[in-house]
Amino acid sequence: MGRPLAGARLSGGGSGGHGPGHASRGGLLGRMSRALVACVARDDVFRSLGRVALPELGDWCDLDLLQDGVLRRIAAFRSPHGQVHGPPSGPPSLLSRRVARTGRPELLRGPSKQVLLALSSEEEALPRLQEAGLLDCLAVPLRLGDQLVGVLSFATRERAARLDEDALALAEDLAGCVAFALETHRLRQELEHTRHEAEARAEALDRELRRQVADFQTLLDVIPVGIGIAQDRECQRIRQNTWFSRLHGLPLDSNISLSAPEGERQPIRYLDKGRALAPEELPMQRAAATGQEVLDVELELEVHGQRRGTLVISAVPLFDEAHRPRGSIGTIQDVTARKRATEAQRFLAESSAVLSSSLDPEQTSRTLARLCVPALANTAALFGWRPDGTLGLVSVTHENLAAESLIASTELPAISEGTPVHEAMVSGQPRLLAVMDFPADSRVERTDVWRELRWRLGIHSLMVIPLSASHGVAGVLVLGSSERTFTEDDFTFAREYAAHASYAIDNARLYREAREAVALREEFLGIAGHELRTPLTALQLGLQSLVRHAATSGDCAGVAKWVATCQRQGERLNRLVGDLLDVSRITSGRLPLVLEEMDLAVLVEEVAARMRPELETAGCALSLSLESPLVGRWDRSRLDQVVTNLLANAVKYGQGRPIELSAVATAEGVCLRVRDEGIGISGVDQARIFERFERAVPDRHYGGLGLGLWITKQIVTLLGGHIHVESEQGRGSTFTVELPQRVEG
Repeated sequence: MGRPLAGARLSGGGSGGHGPGHASRGGLLGRMSRALVACVARDDVFRSLGRVALPELGDWCDLDLLQDGVLRRIAAFRSPHGQVHGPPSGPPSLLSRRVARTGRPELLRGPSKQVLLALSSEEEALPRLQEAGLLDCLAVPLRLGDQLVGVLSFATRERAARLDEDALALAEDLAGCVAFALETHRLRQELEHTRHEAEARAEALDRELRRQVADFQTLLDVIPVGIGIAQDRECQRIRQNTWFSRLHGLPLDSNISLSAPEGERQPIRYLDKGRALAPEELPMQRAAATGQEVLDVELELEVHGQRRGTLVISAVPLFDEAHRPRGSIGTIQDVTARKRATEAQRFLAESSAVLSSSLDPEQTSRTLARLCVPALANTAALFGWRPDGTLGLVSVTHENLAAESLIASTELPAISEGTPVHEAMVSGQPRLLAVMDFPADSRVERTDVWRELRWRLGIHSLMVIPLSASHGVAGVLVLGSSERTFTEDDFTFAREYAAHASYAIDNARLYREAREAVALREEFLGIAGHELRTPLTALQLGLQSLVRHAATSGDCAGVAKWVATCQRQGERLNRLVGDLLDVSRITSGRLPLVLEEMDLAVLVEEVAARMRPELETAGCALSLSLESPLVGRWDRSRLDQVVTNLLANAVKYGQGRPIELSAVATAEGVCLRVRDEGIGISGVDQARIFERFERAVPDRHYGGLGLGLWITKQIVTLLGGHIHVESEQGRGSTFTVELPQRVEG
């Protein structure tokens, strides 16, 4: 291997060297400089190197660069027949690695094995290099200042272009140009990368800014808090967010400042305990003028003369670079619901205590209407069912005594069907009505008295609230306002108050029913004692007579008479006790049914035969009209009880007139009718004779516990049928029982 050259000029022998001369060296560097200046990418530098340096500096050219401390082949150029070839193949040569290690240029002349070894990277490459016929080679370092960045290598196989000292110097100059071009390209790449990074960061910042602006705008749109922003110290223009715009009921782009120029002012007022504030008294104007926070100011908002709610307003100043106030930001919270809820809870607590203080239903009804005025409305009226079955006014209260007197002195008709009050009474559904939008063809509006009364009272809005109790709708509370239109919040509060009122009314009703039940119990106990004493007395007398007749021999007829009397009174007593036991069983839901196949016609004949003595004693002729057979699946003993009770009822109230008993088959089952020509039953009493302990006549005239028809109805219902009565006072009664043919157990 040759010694490294340190600047000594080498010639190919004689006076005519084969290497390029000074003139061609300057031309080559000029062409290379111009080519490198035009390079944009690193590959352009490589292509310019191969295109310009070959064949001036040989047939082969290799460019190796240091990457992460490792020398790597970057480009390789070959010019057989003037053609430039690439890309690189194989690792750097031994010569390039040596120059990279020492940092000194080297020139080797050949042909020799030393040249081949220097240009090879491994032993296997020697035959290929020998076949190429390479003569000379050189390698020069690529430097940027004191930093080695790579190695540039050349080799020649043409004897006419041998490498010498001039070629080495030219290669060094050329290496400097290439290193400068590569560094320029690197710096350009870094600059471009930096520019791209800066643009990407700018775009990212722009996107982030737009996202934050969008997020802030979304926050302003959805946050349930009003936001006002003023950019001037006088707050002549205040921008509002969507929530505040909805609260105002004004367009979003409206200038809501009370300090706005004359043509921009909106119909807005802020009131403190009824007094309208001047613009300079408002929190945002005060904050902008003083530079200090103004916190938690409670004011009433009024727009177009209508109250919009209670607000809590806070404001903070905005400052410029000199820390001088330049505007303000205000936050507005709607505390209407919270304030109303507090007042509502207090009102409900107080009203509940008042309503619960009386257990008289009428007094409670008057109280619940009175409490609504003026807390809930100007007018409060309670409607309920009248004794005649119509729906009418029960009580009314107005905040003006003259108006209340006007209502009391007006003869008001019953509420007809189809009106909101009647519908609420029937359906139990509340309604909120704006009277200004009330249908023109409503029946309430067609009633002159109601229309005139509404007009004279000046009612603008109505709430119709049914009072739902445990037994159904107890009444309808109607609240009217002549000052404002009721809102959904008012409607919700009114329904809650109605629930409390319904509870109080129900308690009063239950208390009255309890008292009536106690009175009824006392009356029943008196009747039961009387009814039980009668057969017991008769039975006792019969037994005493039986003893006396038994002592008189031969009077068999007399003994038989008193035995029969005792037997009848025993049966009557047994029926009375049985009725009392049945009441207990039915009430507790434990009345058993024993179902069997039976003939109703046969059963009716048996009952008629058994009751013949009672019919004869009462002087009632019984006629039977029975379709036979009437077979079905029923409880025989309970049907016996039904027929016996209906026939006994006809005997009791038949006034000794004929009784008709019929039984026929129907499409659904059987129909049993018992008709008498007795005293009859009024229309009012017909609705209650099937209730417990009820009767249509005074108990002093007619005996009995008042249980027979109630027990009869319960048995018929258990058997899947129904019973009803048709009657007219003084013209008798007809009881009809309809049963299905079969009752499933």
